Formats: sequence, C-alpha cells, structure tokens
Amino acid sequence: MAIEERELHFARHNPLVAWRLFRVRRDDDGPLLSSPMYHDRDEPLWPRPARTATCYKDHAAPAAGCRCGIYGAIRGTLDSLPGYLLDTAHDDDPWAYAEVACSGRVFVDLRGVRAERAELVRIALDEDCWLDEDALGEAGAALSTRYGVQVAGLSDAPDWLTTNLRSEGKPPEQATLDLDTLDFRPG
Repeated sequence: MAIEERELHFARHNPLVAWRLFRVRRDDDGPLLSSPMYHDRDEPLWPRPARTATCYKDHAAPAAGCRCGIYGAIRGTLDSLPGYLLDTAHDDDPWAYAEVACSGRVFVDLRGVRAERAELVRIALDEDCWLDEDALGEAGAALSTRYGVQVAGLSDAPDWLTTNLRSEGKPPEQATLDLDTLDFRPG
C-alpha cells in the first residue's frame, strides 16, 4: 500500500525539530543511545550527537517509497512513541525520548518524519526506568557529557508526545492524515 508522503528540505542551520524514542544501552565508554526497534542490541547505536541515514538498498536515504531514514515524530503525526515501548516490552534497558534537529531531505507522512540527518538537541529520561536516583543521575551526567546536550526528565518532553498512547507504535491500518494540516516550519 502506497503511503502519501511529502519530500521537504531543511538546512542544518534551520532544521525541522522532531522527537525520537531511544533505548539507553552501554558500550565501553558508558551509557549511549540506541534505536529501540532492532532485535540486534548492538545496532544501530548512536555513539555521537549526529547521525546520517543509510539504506541497505542501493539509494541515498531517505528515499521516496522506501521506509529508510532517521525516524522522528512531529506534532500531528500518528506514530505513538509510547506505543513502541509496548512493542518492545521484551527489552528491559531504560528508555528515553530525544529531541532531534532533522536536516537534508526529510520525508513526512502520517507516521512521522524520515530524515537524511539528525542531531541530538536534548534528552528526556524516564525517571522510573532506573534502579534509583543515583543511577538516574549518573546516566544523565554521562549522556550529557557524551552528547553535549541537556539531559532532563520526562517533563521536558512535549505533552502531545507523551499523551499519544496506543497499544502499539504504528498507526492503525485505516488511519489517514491530511498532510496539509501539519506544521513543517523549522525548529
């Protein structure tokens, strides 16, 4: 089934701001962010603040009609980031939301955005994912040092993101969205 999408372009100095869901994993340098939807816990890791999309097919990412790109949610799109936590309930690593600045080619559809590049802007940790306040504080400090961004609690995430609760992440099959109603202004 074809999905209606729009191709937009955003400069690095004037990006589209979106939010992502991450799992907080560890490597030799301490806590780091990782995409949550992969069953291989080692990929794709986010060891640096910025990332450029790739696709296993022979084209630049993101591309029209392909699901490649760096995913994010913007106000009004239908992916439920809290719902993806239910989709990945088997994964007991802590999770976080992160605000990202999307630039380059950016495709927008009813699910959200798929960007060519994304750079972390800030991280919001769920306080309830950690064993205690000390573990939360240590992880927050380490993530802030590693990525050079502010790390705070869930209260820093926008209400539209945290209240979009569904039993799974992706929208229902019959969902529709008028893309003309979305605000694509850069962050």
